[in-house]
Amino acid sequence: MLLLFVMIFSLIMAGCGGGADSGNDGGTSENTNENTNTNTNANEGSNEPPKEKVEISFWHTYTDADAGPINKVVENFNNSQDSIKVNILGNQDPTKQLTAISGGAAPDVLLTYWNNIGPWATAGAVLDLSDSIAKDGFDTGAIIPAAAERMMIDGKFYAMPFTMSMANSLMYNKAAFEEAGITAPPETLEQLFEYAKQLTKKDDKGNITKIGFIPDYPWIDNVFWPIIFGGSWYDESTGKVTPNAPANVESIAYQRSFYEEFGKDQIDKFKSGMGKRGTPQDPLLTGQLAMMIGWEYNFMPERAEDGPIGVAPFPYPEAKPELKGSGMVSPRAVFIPQKAKHPAEAWEFIKYLMTQDVQVEFSLEAHVIPTLKSALDDQRLYTDENKTMHSFYERAKNENLNGFPNSSYINEYLQALSEETEKALKGTITPQEAMDNVAKKIQPLADK
Repeated sequence: MLLLFVMIFSLIMAGCGGGADSGNDGGTSENTNENTNTNTNANEGSNEPPKEKVEISFWHTYTDADAGPINKVVENFNNSQDSIKVNILGNQDPTKQLTAISGGAAPDVLLTYWNNIGPWATAGAVLDLSDSIAKDGFDTGAIIPAAAERMMIDGKFYAMPFTMSMANSLMYNKAAFEEAGITAPPETLEQLFEYAKQLTKKDDKGNITKIGFIPDYPWIDNVFWPIIFGGSWYDESTGKVTPNAPANVESIAYQRSFYEEFGKDQIDKFKSGMGKRGTPQDPLLTGQLAMMIGWEYNFMPERAEDGPIGVAPFPYPEAKPELKGSGMVSPRAVFIPQKAKHPAEAWEFIKYLMTQDVQVEFSLEAHVIPTLKSALDDQRLYTDENKTMHSFYERAKNENLNGFPNSSYINEYLQALSEETEKALKGTITPQEAMDNVAKKIQPLADK
C-alpha cells in the first residue's frame, strides 16, 4: 500500500504544472433514470422490516464558498429514495483524496480533476466501471464524446464526466475594437494575428502600452493550441507518442510569431505590469489586453449584450476550415475507488449525477457546461437570466472538441509539453526541437 501511495502521489505531483486544467470542470436515458430512482414502496404489503439505508461517503473538490450547488444535488438525491444516504465532504483536493485512497480509508465516491484518472486507474486505485455499465445498459454514447474520452483508459471507463469546462471562445474588449475601427471579431488565425498588430499600441520609447493578443496568457496552454491546429499526441496504431506531429509544431510556431512580431523582452516587460486577473484592473477589462482565449467561467456579468466584453468562436486556420469550432474540454470526473465499501450504491449515485435533470439543474446553479448531449438542448438552460451561457452550450455541441488522452504518464507528458513549449516561445530552441525533446522524454514512459 505504501508503494502504491508513493507511485501515484509522485505521478500527480509531477503534473501539477501541466496547465491543462488550470481553470477554476455516460449519458442518460429513460432506463438510466429508472435504475436511479429506487422504489420507495418496495416493502409495502410485506411482513419484512424495511431495509436500513446504506450510507456512502462522497468527497469533492469544491470549496465551502462554491459547494452550494453540489450540496443541493446530494440533498435531492437523499430525498429521492429510501435506500441510500450520501454523506458529503468538500474541499478535498487531489492530495487529500490520494492520501485517503492509498491509506485504506477511501470514500465511496469522489469528484476530482480528469487528469488524475489515468495515473490512479493504472495504479489500481480506481474501479473499472465496465461491468456496471454493461449490466445496466448505461448509455455512454449519450455523453459528449470529448468529455467521455477523458474518462477512458485502454477503451474502458473508469469515471464519468459530471461537468466540463471548455476553451473554444475568443473574448475581446469591445472598446478596444471600436477604437481600432474593427467591426467584428476575427474568424481565422491569420486575421487574429493582423488584428493583434492593429490593436497593439506603443509609447514614444517603443514600450508596449496596449497589446492585441498574447498566446500564452494567462498561461502556456499545451493542449489548446495543438487542438486548434488539428494536432495529436498519441498514435494508437504504432504505440508512439506524437508531440512532434506537424500540426503540433505548427501551433507552437504560430504562438512564437507573436513574440517575433512584438519582441520577447517587450512582451515580458508588458506582462509584468498587467493588472491582476479577476479584479477591476483585469487587463481585458481595462483594455490593456484586447483579446484572450476564453472559458465559460470568464467575465460572466461583463459579457452580457450591453457589457464591455464580447465573445466569439475561437479562430481556426484559414487553410483548414474543417477545424472551425475546435477547442479543448476539461471535465470534472466522478469515480469509485477500488477499495470502496459500497461500490453498488456508489454507482447508483453516479448514475443519478448523469441524468438529464440533475445535469441541467446543476448547470443552472453552478454556471457550468453539462456533459450530456440531451442536456445541451434542454430549454430550461435557455432562459434570459442564463443568457451569457447560451453560446457556450451551443459551442459544446461541436464535433471538433477534443482533449488530452488519459494515461498513466499523463502528468509527465503535460509537464514536458509546458517546459519545452516555453523554451520555444522564448526562442532558445525551435518548435520542432522542442517537440522532438518531448517525444524523447515521454516515449520511454509510453513503452512501459
